[in-house]
Amino acid sequence: MRLIIYQALLSHPDNLARVQAAKREIERVGGRLSLAPPTKTGMVAATLELPEGYRPEDFVPGVPFYPV
Repeated sequence: MRLIIYQALLSHPDNLARVQAAKREIERVGGRLSLAPPTKTGMVAATLELPEGYRPEDFVPGVPFYPV
């Protein structure tokens, strides 16, 4: 199973909470989510690895993830 890597820089607490809430569902389909510690300015780098056929919008619509 090939995983596609996506990344987002999150600054809004609502977006971060939505991403964290989706972790169980992401893992259920064979994906992975990792969150870096916040920077001094409050930005959190989120890395999302999803199996082919899935997109970030399937789990967290509206959160700006981009392929890397």
